[in-house]
Amino acid sequence: MIFKSDLLRNINFFFYKKKHLIIYSIIGFLSLIFELYLRKQIKLYISSNELFLHTSLIFGILFAFYFNIKLNFNVPKIYLKKSLIYFFLISTCSYLFQYFLKNQIELSNYSFEEARILISGSFFLVAYFFHTKFSFKDTRKVGVAIYANGYEDIKKIFNSIGPYPDFIHVDIVDKTMNEDALDPNLSKLEVVKAYWPNHSIETHIMSEDPIQLINENILNFSDIIYVHNEIKNKDKVINKIKENNKIPGIVLHSIYDYPDIEKCLKGFEQILVLSIEKPGISGQKFYEKSYKLIEKINNLKSRDRFSLCVDGGVKSNIINKFISEKVVSGSDVLNSDYPIRKIMVLQTVARYEK
Repeated sequence: MIFKSDLLRNINFFFYKKKHLIIYSIIGFLSLIFELYLRKQIKLYISSNELFLHTSLIFGILFAFYFNIKLNFNVPKIYLKKSLIYFFLISTCSYLFQYFLKNQIELSNYSFEEARILISGSFFLVAYFFHTKFSFKDTRKVGVAIYANGYEDIKKIFNSIGPYPDFIHVDIVDKTMNEDALDPNLSKLEVVKAYWPNHSIETHIMSEDPIQLINENILNFSDIIYVHNEIKNKDKVINKIKENNKIPGIVLHSIYDYPDIEKCLKGFEQILVLSIEKPGISGQKFYEKSYKLIEKINNLKSRDRFSLCVDGGVKSNIINKFISEKVVSGSDVLNSDYPIRKIMVLQTVARYEK
């Protein structure tokens, strides 16, 4: 749903920028009311013992976690247990600190419930900060693709998307994988890093022999370097990347079958699924076979050792059909009337779209 009115569009845009905070606030208030209601019921019908009364906190925390996962933060299933542990620890520590503070401050004129709401409100932003840094840090991240081949205006791209992507994805393709490819301009990486100095730069090299392309520009201005499973001299490439303190990532192209994915992953720390048919061509549709490959990767026993990125044809109408930590979008974002809002839609897995 795109609002045509400037006022409504600005309101919608504000909501997307503050989406997590707004929904977290509502859920936090409701969970606090739920906790205090349970406390009152326990006191009336079970026991007024302070230890029993504190059990209402556990149910309040579970309430808040469940609805934040369902309605707000998009945590992949494989990270739910870790997310719950962090959420429980942070919430419990916050409660204990608030309980201590309540006993130190003169609040005799307030009931327990009133004091709890008052102090919780004052600690709200602190708790939110820690939850977003730990409990819900493994949410969907969105990168925008920039081609090192061709004549893309990086300044124009920056003006349209600003700092809103979670990372920048640089595509490099040569004629070994796309016979129509223009010669790559590797100096673009330095320009990209200059515009996004605080963002991770993830470089995807589409070449059967990437060792020839991995020069100072790539090594100095990339954080993650992805190469394809089908390349020559794989061990040599991995060693060169690691020797320069960069993270090696493997690209699994969904047009191929991978009977032993674990074997392919040896030496790598990141996985990228290329979810289009032809490498190096922007604007292609999402390749249907990619769903099976993504599911296969997510079912690996070693899955929690890797971060998964899906690249190619990712749009808001399909992003909720697969699980990954990261996605890359190029033309869908850059050709949009409102690129920043499009990034936010993808970051929220189109949860707030009709």
